[in-house]
Amino acid sequence: MKTYEGKTVDEALSNACLDLGVALDDLHYEIIEEKRGLFSKKAVIECYVNSMIEEYMSSFVRRILTDMGFTVETATFIQDNRFYCNIDTDNNSILIGKNGVILRTLNFITKHAVNTEFKEKIEISLDINGYKESRFQKVTAMGKRIGKQVQKTHVDVKLDPMPADERKVMHSVIAEMDHLRTESSGEGKNRYITIYYVD
Repeated sequence: MKTYEGKTVDEALSNACLDLGVALDDLHYEIIEEKRGLFSKKAVIECYVNSMIEEYMSSFVRRILTDMGFTVETATFIQDNRFYCNIDTDNNSILIGKNGVILRTLNFITKHAVNTEFKEKIEISLDINGYKESRFQKVTAMGKRIGKQVQKTHVDVKLDPMPADERKVMHSVIAEMDHLRTESSGEGKNRYITIYYVD
């Protein structure tokens, strides 16, 4: 986040755009202060652009993992209003953890840090050397296979518990299939999906 001042909000915004080299449409801002006195006028804004989120997320992840003794490289990009950070280290399997539990924890910590820094709910996703993408592909394939089975047999299927991001993939896969619907049940790490047949 950066702070800019001006005699008016428009002037503060103009100063921000000029300094950051962006168009107004690319600026996310909040008016912090606006005074309109007889003898003085002042407007203060806090703002950021998407590249700041990418830089912050990348440096935060690198700092944590470097402090833990890992050699780390990161690459960030934005897709569908979500910020992605791909991580590659000298020991990816340790950082992924059993069934991705350490990766999910790292994702949670990083998301909290980003949201605190930018004072907004920002969707982020960390991946380690394509692990999560590979998992999503497996979940997609499993969803299509089980979905076809339910379509054929009309017998509902309760799946094993899975993380929130994988459940989201499963919901979207089944949503594209005829005569099927999904429902999540359970709490926390025991939350699971049931695939139902509907006429």
